[in-house]
Amino acid sequence: MFRNPEVNKATPTRLDRLREKLSGGRSRKASLEPKPQPKIVALIPAHNEADVIATCLDSFFAQTMMPDLIVVIADNCTDNTADIARSYGSPVVVMETVDNKARKVGALSQGWVRYGQDAEFILGVDADSRLEPLCAEQLFTELSANASAGGIMARYTFDQTTASGFIQSYLLRQQRMEFTGWTLDLLRRDGETYVLGGQATLFRGEAMRQVAKENRREAPWSTQTQVEDMELTWRLSDLEWETLCSPDSRAYIGPMYSVKALWAQRRKWDAGIIHLLRINGFKKHTSEPWKLQAKMLLDATIRILFIVLLTLALQRGSWVWYWIWIIPPLFGMVLNYRVAMKMPDRTAKDVISAVLLLPGEIYLWFSIAIWLTSWFDVLFGIRRDGWSAQYRAEGKGSIE
Repeated sequence: MFRNPEVNKATPTRLDRLREKLSGGRSRKASLEPKPQPKIVALIPAHNEADVIATCLDSFFAQTMMPDLIVVIADNCTDNTADIARSYGSPVVVMETVDNKARKVGALSQGWVRYGQDAEFILGVDADSRLEPLCAEQLFTELSANASAGGIMARYTFDQTTASGFIQSYLLRQQRMEFTGWTLDLLRRDGETYVLGGQATLFRGEAMRQVAKENRREAPWSTQTQVEDMELTWRLSDLEWETLCSPDSRAYIGPMYSVKALWAQRRKWDAGIIHLLRINGFKKHTSEPWKLQAKMLLDATIRILFIVLLTLALQRGSWVWYWIWIIPPLFGMVLNYRVAMKMPDRTAKDVISAVLLLPGEIYLWFSIAIWLTSWFDVLFGIRRDGWSAQYRAEGKGSIE
């Protein structure tokens, strides 16, 4: 069933604590008994992804361990995404959605009902993701070794070589820096994550079925949120399943190449997260997202106050420079340098951009603007179709 039958070979990791945790794990009454050839079904939702679906599927055929079934869920496509996927043949199958109004969640749900609800493992992958050759095997090895884990995601980064022009290169480099810092923070907490990103995550089938049953859903994902991967992660945590980030597996995911596309994507994410936090309140698995909201508030407050106080001081002619003020920027340069040195496929430009601070500061102001706008929408009850806005911004049309 698999191209590599030696699925129990673990790859070396530098994170000994996490590897020890993955190899042991705490016992569960409902743990699955090990089977020699577990069934893995990959679900790939795709809306007008003709330009990237081949790259995604090529990476599957380069895996050291292939899923039993790779389902490309062509969702309201107006291009030839489905035709490209069909050309690959077995184990790829193409399923076209029927009357789907629920965007990515609806596509995943229809795919899960038809092909995945009896699977032992579900590998959720975005159509613009590219898996490294060992990715699926590493995810499977780590999840199989920990009976208490409901899902484990790959470490995400972006391919800088796909950018062209100054704006694309700048945006892509900042997204790489952002995701590197986020991943490092997860791994410092033994890999525990508050969101199993849908870009490349392996789920335990038992855990997915339990979420669907306990929440009285046709499928594990909720149609009531625009951050379905985070909501699913929290439901898994409610049921005492661990949710982890892999220390080893790697996936290159689809970045936003324009300011407009990045704005639309982050508006969808931020508004969805804020709305979800207001509904769920304070729990163990929502504490980290709440801390990030507090951090963003602090970042915004410090910068706004700095602009206000500097303006007033210049107007009054009372501005005086003190050398002690250079300490925070120097500290920031050191922290950025450390993150940049952990960035996969880093270049000298990545390190220089991190140390200069200004590129990152501009990106942070952009993020603050999105965050403030999202909070405004949520507080005043303004609901937007984030998926449709993102599709339009990326030039993929929309789903009416």
